[in-house]
Amino acid sequence: TSCPSICPPVNQQMGRIYDHFKDDDRVGMLSHSIDSKNDSIPALKKYAEELEVSAPKWNFITGNEDTIYAIAYDYFTTALKDPGVPGGYDHDDLLVLVDKDRHIRAFCHGLDADAVDKFIKDIEFLLKSEY
Repeated sequence: TSCPSICPPVNQQMGRIYDHFKDDDRVGMLSHSIDSKNDSIPALKKYAEELEVSAPKWNFITGNEDTIYAIAYDYFTTALKDPGVPGGYDHDDLLVLVDKDRHIRAFCHGLDADAVDKFIKDIEFLLKSEY
């Protein structure tokens, strides 16, 4: 909600994914906040409203700091406290596609619009192959 670096443009790209699959109940999106100090549940709800997105299609979650960082590690992404970077967190722009069996199927860099275009196609391919 307060990230001054990559989160706003990544969320803009995720908004494209949200819009593309808005009417497909098989697709859900999950954003993990690593800033538990600023990102309370009410703050995340307000942020989602400002983005004009809603659950259950796109959920914004937070939790215990150690647990959130462990989840990032499980997804092969970077999430670390670093007071030397804007916002105080070093994190990457990785979007991860997880199938219904919780297997990682694809990923892309959320700052790269062309990569997100391909990621949308990856989601479409997965949906065709699973159903």
